[in-house]
Amino acid sequence: MSKKAYGVKGLSLALCLAAGFSFSACSDDDEGSGGSAAQEMPKVEDAGIQFPVTQLSDGYNTVSYSYSADGRMTGGSISYGTRYTITYEPLTLTEQDGDYTGTFRNIKTNSNGFMTYAEVSYSDSEESESGSITWKYDADGHLVGESGNITNSSEGPYSWTCTYTWENGNLMNAEYREVWEGEIYREAYTFAYNNSQWENPGIYPEGMIEVTGTMQPILFYSGLLGRTTQNIPTRVTETDYEGDRETYSNTDNAVDVDYNPDGSVKSIEMQDESYGNTDTYYFGYADYPIQGLPSYSAAPAKKSPKAFRSMKERRMMKR
Repeated sequence: MSKKAYGVKGLSLALCLAAGFSFSACSDDDEGSGGSAAQEMPKVEDAGIQFPVTQLSDGYNTVSYSYSADGRMTGGSISYGTRYTITYEPLTLTEQDGDYTGTFRNIKTNSNGFMTYAEVSYSDSEESESGSITWKYDADGHLVGESGNITNSSEGPYSWTCTYTWENGNLMNAEYREVWEGEIYREAYTFAYNNSQWENPGIYPEGMIEVTGTMQPILFYSGLLGRTTQNIPTRVTETDYEGDRETYSNTDNAVDVDYNPDGSVKSIEMQDESYGNTDTYYFGYADYPIQGLPSYSAAPAKKSPKAFRSMKERRMMKR
C-alpha cells in the first residue's frame, strides 16, 4: 500500500470507469441506488475480513478503529486529529476535524450489507459541497463499479466513475476517471500475483482503496464496500493521464509480507521500482497492536471540502 491509502486528507482519494473494462454479473439489489435503507454497520466477517483491523500506519500517521463485541465498526480516528463517528437508525458516518465536517447519510445497502448508495456532504469555514455516490458489486461480493457527482459551492460540479476488474478472486485492474471543468483525469492500476503466495485475510491493497475522500479506509475496513482480494498483490503499477497523455507511471513491488502468529498481516514492505526506496506499512489488531512506531505525525495542510477532487492535486505533488 502507498501512503495515499490511509485516510489522510490529500493522501487518499478518486475512483473511475474505463471504456473496455467489463463488469461482472451484479445481483438485482446491487444495481444503481437499489437496496434497503441501512440502519447499522455490517459485521466485518460478512465481508470476509478474518481479523478486524484496529490500526493502519505508514510509519508517520496512524488510523485507529474500534469495534463492538459482535464485530461491527463503531468509530475511528487519525493520529493528527480527525475523528470518525458512526450513528445508527439510520446509519450515518461523520468525519470531523476542526471546522471541517464530512457526512455520509441516507445510506442504502444490498442483501450482503454492502453499500450501494449514499448522499455525501463536506464543508468548512470557506466552502461546501454535496452530492451522491453509487456502488456496484459482482456475485462474489467484490466492488466492480462506483460513480459520483458532486457540486462545490464556489467551483461548480465535478464527477467521477470507476471500474474494478477481478479474476479468480483477485483484483487485476482498477481505473479511475474524473471530469472537472471540462478536463479528464485518469489513474490506472494493474496488479500481479504470485500464484497463492501471501494469502490475504482482510487487507485492502493500494489502488483499490484510493478513493471516495478521506473516509475511504473506514468504508472498506468496516465491510461496507465488499470483499477484498484472495491474495496480497506482489506488484502494483500506477499510471496517470491527462486526457490521453501519460503524465506519471510508477511500480511498487511487495518485497515482504510479515504475518502475526494467528495469520493476520503484521506489515507489508513495498519497494519503488524506479528509485529503489522501500516503505513499510503496518497493521494492528486487538491482540497484536502496532509496536515501535515514531511518536510524530505529519498532519496535512489546511482541510478542504474538495474531498473527491484528488487526482489533479496528487499529480501536481508528483511533479
